Amino acid sequence: MRSLTPVPTAVSPATPAAARIPGSREAKAWSNAQNFEQVFLNTMLGQMFNGLGKEAPMGGQQTEAWRGMLLDEYAKSITTQGGIGLASNIYRELIGAQEAAPRRLPPVPRTAPAQAYQQSPN
Repeated sequence: MRSLTPVPTAVSPATPAAARIPGSREAKAWSNAQNFEQVFLNTMLGQMFNGLGKEAPMGGQQTEAWRGMLLDEYAKSITTQGGIGLASNIYRELIGAQEAAPRRLPPVPRTAPAQAYQQSPN
């Protein structure tokens, strides 16, 4: 009998240590880097399947409708297992850009010139 308890997802060895903290900016940057790698792989795998003709097993009208979902799953599987190394480079660039960017501080309230506060003699 199989257990109905969900298996916890394993953290890939390629995941940076700082990105393992849920909700941190590093985790968001790592997620964006992985998403970009997944889209890149989906595009590259799609180009690989473009040359297939209409004959079976991977060609034909029947499989053409499902090919997009198959490519999505291939790309997702490759990315979650460590990918091709693109995500780590993108992550490094995202973190570097965030650290180099100037911090946005709230605007300082402007004070009126000192002359406006002086009383005129009457």
